[in-house]
Amino acid sequence: MTVVDFCAGAGGKTLALAADMGEAGRVVGRLFACDVSANRMERMQSRIKRAGAFAVKRRTISARDDNWVAENAGRADRVLADVPCTGTGTWRRDSHAKWRFQPTDLAELQGIQQRILRDSASLVKPGGRLVYATCSLLQEENEQQLAWFLENMPDFAPLPIDQVWSETVGGPPPPAGPGLRLSPASTGTDGFFCSVLERQN
Repeated sequence: MTVVDFCAGAGGKTLALAADMGEAGRVVGRLFACDVSANRMERMQSRIKRAGAFAVKRRTISARDDNWVAENAGRADRVLADVPCTGTGTWRRDSHAKWRFQPTDLAELQGIQQRILRDSASLVKPGGRLVYATCSLLQEENEQQLAWFLENMPDFAPLPIDQVWSETVGGPPPPAGPGLRLSPASTGTDGFFCSVLERQN
């Protein structure tokens, strides 16, 4: 498979994907780590070296109208978009974070999330999947963004999360629905949301 970690950051999720795709750096398929921050891409290199995941290809991309994204439209089997968000799901561990949050931040982040959703979706081939994820508890960043995406990207459909869980994780599935929501109250974890969206044509 061709897999893209679209908001790779410092590479933690990229390395998890590499471990799942192959052994000792021999990635079965192609794995791209993308981010708008050249600094984060540079910091990732030492982590890749320590993990022996030498087949990972790093790519610094533009926030808008990136040439690499345009050139690779419709080529990826899987794209992970773990987008920038308010981080409200982590506030129980980082209680000071809520004081850094401003009322205007949410609207700005929603715009960024929608741009990322559009760009990352463009990489997905027919039959491929886009995974949208946040560490937020807010419906404005989760279910409402999912509804916006489906309204604007009719080629995609959400997969039932219990079906995806059974295929990939195993064990008792979460409640059926278009997304997976975790929270300190319901699951004893940080707050997370994800949805798996399949491109139909």
